[in-house]
Formats: sequence, structure tokens, C-alpha cells
Amino acid sequence: MGFKRFDWYSWGLVTGFSLVVSFLFFSFQGVGSSVWLIGGYSVEYGGVFVFDVISFYLCFLSGFLFFSLCCVFGSMSRVSLFFVSLSVFSSFLCYCCVDGFWFWFFYEASILFLLLLLVLESPYSERFVATWYLFGYVVFTSLPMLLLIFYLSSLFGTFDLQLWSFFGLVTDSSKVFLAILLVLFVTKIPLFPFHVWLPIVHAEASSPVSVCLSGYVMKLGLLGVVRFGSFILSDLVFSLDYVLVCFGFSIVFLFCASRELDSKRWLAFMSLSHIVIAVICLSTCDYDKVFVAYWFCLGHGLSAGVMFIVLWFLYEVSGTRNWLLLKDAVSSSFLIRFIVLASICLVASVPPSLQFFSEVLALCSSSLVSLSYVFLFFLYLFVGGLVPLFVIGSLVSRHYNISYGKCVGFSFVMSCVFLIVWSFFLFLIF
Repeated sequence: MGFKRFDWYSWGLVTGFSLVVSFLFFSFQGVGSSVWLIGGYSVEYGGVFVFDVISFYLCFLSGFLFFSLCCVFGSMSRVSLFFVSLSVFSSFLCYCCVDGFWFWFFYEASILFLLLLLVLESPYSERFVATWYLFGYVVFTSLPMLLLIFYLSSLFGTFDLQLWSFFGLVTDSSKVFLAILLVLFVTKIPLFPFHVWLPIVHAEASSPVSVCLSGYVMKLGLLGVVRFGSFILSDLVFSLDYVLVCFGFSIVFLFCASRELDSKRWLAFMSLSHIVIAVICLSTCDYDKVFVAYWFCLGHGLSAGVMFIVLWFLYEVSGTRNWLLLKDAVSSSFLIRFIVLASICLVASVPPSLQFFSEVLALCSSSLVSLSYVFLFFLYLFVGGLVPLFVIGSLVSRHYNISYGKCVGFSFVMSCVFLIVWSFFLFLIF
């Protein structure tokens, strides 16, 4: 009876979501024909979707992660696959959206479906605590974000985000409200001091939710900052002082990861530490090199996704997330050991991964800004490579001889191999 009730609930949710999208789409089509006057300029409301270089890289990311999750659909329930599909579809639309309202709508939808999945599918007892953290940091900011978008759109005279940078800041009050809006996006990346929710949610979420959170949801926050405030980003929000503080705390997060025995919390702290590289790129790189941030987002999303899938597989075999016990699942099979080691090396940004090239270019750009960046960068690279090395040394020593059935781990192996190969060879394309 429970499954039947939930099936009706799921179909009702999909139908309602589709009706709301259709109604709002046709409503905004009518608004799109209006003309706005700003400072003597007449501006016609433009289109909703644009496929640019940012959309290209991030669509690559969500597409690869969704395909890898489809490879292990046998280990996912239909509910998980259903909500993950809706979240990924919403993220695709969000990547290409340049309309303020629709960006907010698809942005929140991609997170809301994962929040529902966290409540319904998580096998852990503290999932409701994690749900409140995610709800508090992510969902409670949605209404203020929407109000700020409407207010700023009235000041700029359009919902088209491409025209916001053209007209610049209208008044000093718009500068303040735009800064608040960008801070709300920063809470969802998340950066210090809004980082508390991510390790807690990862620890209690199911593996598909963790793949999506570190894979593309963190990048949606960066995308929101770029779409809404690219013309004041380095001066107002990602100022050199704030980025320097975030960089210092990223090293602290690496030390926190070195003390974690819970593998999912370990990877959550590693993600918190690594995402600061994209922020540094947006803050210090020249205009012609800002694409490095999107390179890093693509590489980081793939590496985090494949690592969570590997941990998912090891948890299915060993029944634990403790690093000291996970070595039981790393059998004498050369293929399993290769996948585990390659995944951890991707987290450590070893060459020739996209993260490695992104970090080198970010180091070159930040070295021209301040010597403090150079010192912290070398410390970050040293500690960031050392922490995964400790894990590798623990996993490959004194392993057990475990034989797998022919079909038990095949889907996980294919999913991991797919992401690992692309992560190491994407530099040949880009």
C-alpha cells in the first residue's frame, strides 16, 4: 500500500511540476514582448535560454554523471532514478537559462528533488537532521533570493541577465541588494562560513544524492554568482581579502579530512577544500582565462562523482564507510584496486586531469596578485596531495582476498571506468 500511495504522489508531483512550468513559460512569453525604458534606452525583453561556453562545460558534467548513475540503475530504486532524472533535467535548463526568474525556478527545482530524495531514500537514522540543515541553508534562502531578483529586475528594467552587466549598477542600493543576492548563492556553493551543511548532508544522504550534490549542485551556486554578478564579482563578493580567507580555510578543511574515518565526510571536506580553486580563478584570472574556472568545475565534478560511486560500491560489499575497514572490499583483483587508486588520484588532482591544469593556471594568475596566494597555494598543493596519499597507503596494504560474482560489481565497474577514462583524457579535447 505504501508503494501505491507513493506512486500516486510521484505522478502527482510530476504532473504539477509540468503544469507549473508550462503555465509560467507561456506567461513569461507574453512578458517577453514588452519594452522597458532605462536611462533613455529602450530594451526589449530577450530570450530565456542561451547555450554558451559555461553551459557547454556544465552540461558535459551533468550528462556524464547521469550516464554513470544509469549504469548502476540496478542498485538504485525507481524512486531514486526518477528524482535524480528530474534534478538533472532541471540542472540542464538552469545551465542555459539567462532569465532571472527562470534561473531561480530551475535552480531551486534541481535542489528540491534531491531534498525529497534525501528524506525518502536515505538509509541513515539522522537523515532528518541533515534534511533540516539542507533545508535551512538552501531552501530558506529561496524566497529572499526570489524577492531580490524581482527587485533588481525592476531596477534594471529587465529579467534578462545578459543586460544587467550592460547597464551596470543603477544606484548604490542596487549594489547592496545585488551583493546580498550573490551571498545567498555563496551559501549554496558553499564557501566559508556557510560550509557547515555539506559534510552533514553527505554523511546522511544516499549515494546518488551525494553524487549529485558534489557533482553539479555546488557548481550551480558558482553559476548563479557568475550569471547575476559577473560585472562586480571580483570587486564586491570575491574580493582578494575574502578569497584569501577562504583559501586559508580550505587548508583547514584538508586537515579536517585527514582526521575523518567516515569516507563520505572525508570526501565532503575534500570537496569543500577544492572548490576554492574555481573561486580563485574567477577572482584573479584575466577575462581571457576565466574559462579555467569551468574547466576545474568539470574536472572536480567528475572526480567527486566517481569517488562517491566507488565508495558506494565498497559500502555495498563491506557494509561500512570506515576507511580502516573498507580495505576488506579492496580485493586482490587488480581491476578493483586500479579503480580505487585511480579515483583517489583524481581527487588529489594528479596529472593529466583537468583539475591539475586548472590549478597550474590558477597558480600562475594568482602569483601576479599577491605573494600570500603563492604561499597558501603551495601549502594547499602539498597537503591536498598528502591526504589522499595516506588513504592510498591504508587501502593497498594488507588487503584481503575476496572474489566477486560475475555480475555483482560489473555495473559499478563500468560506471567508474567510464568516469575515470574521461576525467584523465578530457584535457585532449579542451
